[in-house]
Amino acid sequence: MWIEISLGAVALCALFYFYMTKNFDYWTKRGVYQLKPSFPFGTFWAVFAQREHINDIMLREAEETKGLPFYGAYFLRAPMLFLRDVDMIKQITIKDFEYFVNTVPSNFNSSVKKTNQMADKILTEQLTAAEGDRWKSIRSTFTPIFTSGKMKAMMVYVQETCKKLTDALDELADKNEEFELKEVLGKYSMDTIASCAFGVDSQAFANKDSKFVEYAANLFQTSAADGIKFLLLMIPFDIGIYILRALNIPFWKKDEVEFFYEVILDSLKQRRESKVRRNDLIDLMVDAVKGEIGDDHDHSNNQFENDAKLNHVAKKGELDELVIVATAVILLIAGYDTTGTLLAFAGYQLAQNPEIQEKLREEVEEVCGEDMNKEITYDDLHKMTYLDQIISETLRFHNPAGIMQRNALRDYKVPGHDFVIEKDTNVWINIMAVHMDPNHYANPTEFDPEHFSKEAKLARHPYAYLPFGQGPRGCVGMRFALMEAKLGLANMVRRYALLPSDKTVEPLQLDPQSGVVAYVKDGLHIKVEKRF
Repeated sequence: MWIEISLGAVALCALFYFYMTKNFDYWTKRGVYQLKPSFPFGTFWAVFAQREHINDIMLREAEETKGLPFYGAYFLRAPMLFLRDVDMIKQITIKDFEYFVNTVPSNFNSSVKKTNQMADKILTEQLTAAEGDRWKSIRSTFTPIFTSGKMKAMMVYVQETCKKLTDALDELADKNEEFELKEVLGKYSMDTIASCAFGVDSQAFANKDSKFVEYAANLFQTSAADGIKFLLLMIPFDIGIYILRALNIPFWKKDEVEFFYEVILDSLKQRRESKVRRNDLIDLMVDAVKGEIGDDHDHSNNQFENDAKLNHVAKKGELDELVIVATAVILLIAGYDTTGTLLAFAGYQLAQNPEIQEKLREEVEEVCGEDMNKEITYDDLHKMTYLDQIISETLRFHNPAGIMQRNALRDYKVPGHDFVIEKDTNVWINIMAVHMDPNHYANPTEFDPEHFSKEAKLARHPYAYLPFGQGPRGCVGMRFALMEAKLGLANMVRRYALLPSDKTVEPLQLDPQSGVVAYVKDGLHIKVEKRF
């Protein structure tokens, strides 16, 4: 009997091996250079083993595929096409967008919804995961919220949270205490998004035991259980999903998501009962769902926003409160972690480069004067061109998320090449390869704000800068994120000298356990001294 069991186990292992590896010649058959796959994780074993951060993997792949417009890879057994050619990126994200409307495989949302869990319903209604016409309705409904006029009106709430940041930095300066940038600036980012998107005070600076902060932090942490649930999702015929449903386990994080669901519902209820408006993101989202969002005749659109426009109108009554919750949660995810990380890297680079820091300080004082009690306004920020250069270079050099995802809705013949991207193929864009390409940036391995001087930008391909994505699926909250980041950084250099710390381990190493967004393994530490 034991012989039969052993033979059966060997046969099952052999069948599993064959199933996982039989596609590993997919790209070579089509004449596309492919990265060497490994059983059972394809070309992403380092992610599953948490050996490398995804940004470092993208840089390594960029070196191996230098000179190629695209290359093949495998996520587990699924073929993936990686793009690094800017003309192809423009073609797929903008010109031929209708072939690549979705970011996830066509069966992802339908499978996840079968868990019948509220957390998973919210996940599939988010802008990053919603599909097809449903996504178009959500996107076109909420895009008018983020015009420059509405951001300007919301500036007062960002100024309030920025005051909490400077109070915290005052205390650290008085103590002559070194601190970790992401920890402190993440609190500023958290307070800002909590105030503007949830209508609450997260108490990030005031309360070490804040549930808001705790649950938000948990959303960004990955565990072995999360990895197992993801692998279950990969099992054919939704077997893994049925296992989750039988065990009453959601695919996404139940406690955290349901906490924010209740926070937003409470905020909506209070506003309906009190009839008090803050004109923040919550109020604007409610207006948008009702079809009552005002047009402030925004004429400051740039190329990014022109490329993002959709010719689609949601049907009346199509969207509900669940979509408001899902959008608020994705704003938290996209806004808190990435903006906090952006500011941390920017602060680190200013401390390391005092001449850049001083040039920025001179610009801030030229625009705002030396009166520390004068608030920096939205219009002031738009006059600070060198501040914009520093933020842009930080996003290029320390891009928080080094990949951009698309999925083929139907077969797509690649222009100028003799092969077809088949329906449901994952198409990922290697942002790190583009941002570190010497064909686009004069000194790609050096932090240099002059990469974004007016002359440099005019000379460069317009689609060689991708921190917010491109096309209609680009980041809808770009203006909000930039407003928040610029105000925080301008106030920091205005009030303090940023000084390097020996606690920062160099060269910097990204933490492979930090998920998609790039955290530094040992943290980014600086000191600040008051200037007045």
